[in-house]
Amino acid sequence: MFIKTRDKSIAEKLIVAALTTSAIIFGFMLIAILLFMLQESWAVWSEISVWSFLSGTDWRPVAAVPQLGIAAMIASTLWVAGGSLLIAAPLGFGSAVFLAEFAPFWLAAVLRPVLNILTGIPSVVYGFLGAAVLVRYFESSFDLATGESLFAASLVLAIMILPYIISNSESSLRSVPLEYRHAGLALGVSRPYMVWRILLPLAGKGMLGALVLALGRALGETMAVLMLAGNILLFPSSWFSQGEPLPALIALELGSATPGTLHYQGLFAAGFVLLLIVIAINILIHALQHKLKNEVSRF
Repeated sequence: MFIKTRDKSIAEKLIVAALTTSAIIFGFMLIAILLFMLQESWAVWSEISVWSFLSGTDWRPVAAVPQLGIAAMIASTLWVAGGSLLIAAPLGFGSAVFLAEFAPFWLAAVLRPVLNILTGIPSVVYGFLGAAVLVRYFESSFDLATGESLFAASLVLAIMILPYIISNSESSLRSVPLEYRHAGLALGVSRPYMVWRILLPLAGKGMLGALVLALGRALGETMAVLMLAGNILLFPSSWFSQGEPLPALIALELGSATPGTLHYQGLFAAGFVLLLIVIAINILIHALQHKLKNEVSRF
């Protein structure tokens, strides 16, 4: 018995050491990426003020007097990613609750592999289907010159991130100990009440983590957005305007930008800003998770 306990203790220490080492390595990788992108874009920050770069609406990197402003691209990125999350989050959470608590066993066994398959479909396929079906539908139904818009890109992105939200949220709900379910049923509360007032608060931290994963995918998505957003360098006035999110800008222009030029370095600066936006959102949601954990502990 003592030998088994000792072996278990050694195994746990090895696992903790491996996880700690992995976390440190990934942390250094993130720092290295940030430093590399900062170095490649340093000429932009030294010649153009940070505020001018972030608030400017003119992107003319190859003009006689180069103008680099990415406010329009930042707004397009937030419209697309935020809009997709607005559409996908209620559907994803509702589907996760259904799969975890209400779906018959046979139906859940069919739907889970389907969700895994959907996460593996290349983004260019989603973009092609969106361009062939969704864009044409908007053109014919609303008599538009083109059906491309930030809204169309958000709809396709919502479909792309939906499996991530459902799978991770369902896992969080199923990880809640059965004792809470048994206690709720023993008290005579209804199943919907138990899910809403007991299970969701306990699984909230993991469900917020699912949103982080989905939002990261939406912010960094390139091909589907490039094919559907319209790629117009104008500040979007609404969700239904055309625009060019930051990933689409980088994908379209990096191949034609000459290394060492202000155009090339401006694209690295745009990528650096995009990475900082993702990090800032992750920190914000991590703070919300910590606050939620404290509230659940008091509960």
